[in-house]
Amino acid sequence: MAMLSRADLGSVWPFQHDSVWVEEYLDSPGSIYSDLHVGMFMWQRGDGPRGEAVFPEKTSQKARAIAWDLGLTKALPGWQALTDASASVYTYYAPYLGANLSKAGVLPTYYEKAYELYGNEVYAITAELAVALQILHEWVEAVPPQDRIEQGIYADVLTRFESATSMDQILEADLTYLADILRGELSLWRGGGLNTFGIREIPTPLRIARVAAAFATSQGGFRACKADGSHDPQYAGAIPEQTQTPICPTDATDRAVYRWYRALREKQLHRPASEIDDMARAARLVDAFADIKPAWAGAFSGKALDWSNHAEIIEAQVAVAGDPARDTELDFYRLVERANLIICRSSTR
Repeated sequence: MAMLSRADLGSVWPFQHDSVWVEEYLDSPGSIYSDLHVGMFMWQRGDGPRGEAVFPEKTSQKARAIAWDLGLTKALPGWQALTDASASVYTYYAPYLGANLSKAGVLPTYYEKAYELYGNEVYAITAELAVALQILHEWVEAVPPQDRIEQGIYADVLTRFESATSMDQILEADLTYLADILRGELSLWRGGGLNTFGIREIPTPLRIARVAAAFATSQGGFRACKADGSHDPQYAGAIPEQTQTPICPTDATDRAVYRWYRALREKQLHRPASEIDDMARAARLVDAFADIKPAWAGAFSGKALDWSNHAEIIEAQVAVAGDPARDTELDFYRLVERANLIICRSSTR
């Protein structure tokens, strides 16, 4: 943010309310299908966010990085979800399904495994499992075997999921561990990192929403999107919270898809047991993940500091009461890092 200036980005300024960013960056702020403002963003095919640094050098890239991180972009195939960067996704799926996985940075392996083991009756939660598996995969790939246990990375959990053909082969502790991974990632944000396809990461809550959207587009009778990923006005909804009329997720902004996912999650968690064919299977997943709070607030207001203080207190209590077998130095250093960030923000406010 320190590298930005009013001359670079029009009237926007780094420390302003979320609604100001929306008004400044979106061409039609009232529409979930709005494009970025054409006067500020001349987005061309191939000019996506792949490989950009945390602070891109070009002014246009700075602006796009902010729009990307704030959930103001879409997942249109070949544009904000680059097909050449994630060809494996598009080999097996329709463009409007694969584009969601591409932007979420989730490999087909984990999308399919989550579906295979837990189905799609509560797919808002199944999406959370898929993202947690992807995160664990990334940790395993990034850390040498001899250092994994010390850092709380249990590759055996990933191996069990990858080889499982039934949920009976998955331990309750495995689901609990993956849910804990997701909780941790939901409290962090590493701006500028690249996902598994080499595309700039989006915040974890938005990743989950995009995977849930992939599940939604695979449902029978889905007609909200055209073949090219754009929304079909005849069938596509315009209000994310009205889940009975599906939106077209590839043509909607990330934050609109997130709104839809939150509404869908609430609805699916309150489905009567009589409407779920395999309640035992769904219950295991829900028991592990239901109490996760996938909160995301866009550009934070000043109140975020107060919220984060509460979060630190809760995390400290969890650490004190934690399972020593699963506690790691990495967890401790994360708590220290976040506490230091709060102290620095408090001293400069």
